[in-house]
Amino acid sequence: MAGPFTHAIRHCFLLLLLAFPARAQLVADWDAAAETAVVFNLDFPGSRELAMFYAEKRHIPKEHVIGLRCSQEDSISRGEFESQLRGPLLQVFEKGHWWNAEPPQPGKPLTGDGAPTPAAASGKVRVLVLMRGVPFQIRRSAQKPRQSEEDEASVDSELAVLGLNNPPVKGGLRNPYFDQQTRFPRAQHTSGLLIVGRLDGPDDTTVRRMIDDAIYAEQTGLLGRAVIDLAQKTGAYQEGEDWLKNSAESYRHAGIPVFVDRSADLLRAGWPLPDTILYFGWYTDHIVGALASPDFHFKRGAIACHLHSFSASTIRSHDKAWAGPLLSRGAAVTFGNVFEPYLALTLHFDIFNKRLLEGFTVGEAAWNATPALSWMNVVLGDPLYRPYGKGIGGKLGEGTDRDYALYQGMALRLAGEPDGHIKTALTEFAEKRQRPRLLELTALLSALQSKLPQAIDLLEHAESTTKDAAELLRLRLYRAEMLRRAEKADAARQLLRETLKDARFKEQGAATAAESLLQDMGG
Repeated sequence: MAGPFTHAIRHCFLLLLLAFPARAQLVADWDAAAETAVVFNLDFPGSRELAMFYAEKRHIPKEHVIGLRCSQEDSISRGEFESQLRGPLLQVFEKGHWWNAEPPQPGKPLTGDGAPTPAAASGKVRVLVLMRGVPFQIRRSAQKPRQSEEDEASVDSELAVLGLNNPPVKGGLRNPYFDQQTRFPRAQHTSGLLIVGRLDGPDDTTVRRMIDDAIYAEQTGLLGRAVIDLAQKTGAYQEGEDWLKNSAESYRHAGIPVFVDRSADLLRAGWPLPDTILYFGWYTDHIVGALASPDFHFKRGAIACHLHSFSASTIRSHDKAWAGPLLSRGAAVTFGNVFEPYLALTLHFDIFNKRLLEGFTVGEAAWNATPALSWMNVVLGDPLYRPYGKGIGGKLGEGTDRDYALYQGMALRLAGEPDGHIKTALTEFAEKRQRPRLLELTALLSALQSKLPQAIDLLEHAESTTKDAAELLRLRLYRAEMLRRAEKADAARQLLRETLKDARFKEQGAATAAESLLQDMGG
């Protein structure tokens, strides 16, 4: 008699072709590109060409591509912002009749009249994309302002409230779209607001790659693994830890395998993180550790963010802060703060990931997860990028993509079953097809559930099914880490010593991670 596991295996190929239902698809007919305007800097070399490239790729109307003369510096004064960006853009919007609703009148709430706007494309503009070359910082004017009354801001967040009458200069403005459980066209109290994204980065080549990768991932599906890097912070910082833990749970329910680093330090240099499509962590001021390793590169279409007060204080650098370096290492999207934002007013990772998995665009999900406008935040990447707009999953593909697709299809198929059923079904299939990576992904699921003995056994089993040196080294590293977590330090040290003596791993970059882990454990 065929049990639930056999039934799941038999049908997993079919299930991978089915879209995971999501409430966000209630307005799937929204043609966001038709309601997008693109702004470039006429005086910044390459800015025009990038704008035209993006508009062509996304089929954005030519009349929605706007060239403005503005500073070539990253940072501008409040006066320059008003004269070079806000004022000219208001004129363009009013001349083109681009507002979806009349901006609020004096005396009415700054958040609009509360009426929902139409979902169908209307020739109006709801999305604003700023190209590389447009300044991103508005400098502080006030001297020693009171807390939460600072007047510095990101250009992007100020333009998000372009349609509001007299938005505040001091402090932030409550975002009425924050955590609404609907996509932007159907949102309440959002008259006069814009979804703002920025296609910017260390160089033009990076920006073009970000655009291409987003479109590629939409077409093929975003398949791979997620990485969550906890910092074990408590007290006033507990909120950020909770966002990360909740994000890991969202991935689990979506069938996305996730590795959670539970040490206070950043992921150690050389730690293998293959096929990373989602990364969220904190809290250092510049890129170090595994993501800074020469061999590390994100998978196409990846979304990555490292939370820090000044993560986007500089954007056009390959090695400073976090935003530019993450993009340089292949991420298609990142987020950051151009000045100190206060933790509670930064992008809430858990809300962002929930909305993204429901089918929102990156721009919608990011601003839905941001409590304050007229503040410090930036969204770096194509705001129209919608990796899960067709549901969670992707084409079955070949090679490693097949393993991720099989894992995801099985996890979604057995979502209502006990977790043990999912792991049994995955293990049976992996053994039958001799797929060590599928065993590895199942081990990550056990580790996420704090079932460390299961994870250790699965990783050891995976080692017995592969002869690939890089894969074998990775499996041993992960097994040593699980042994350490399970308070089996002697066994972990012995495994690491044997690994470092093995000639097959001498030239592997991840060997540095084995040495580091062994050193941390006292050799």
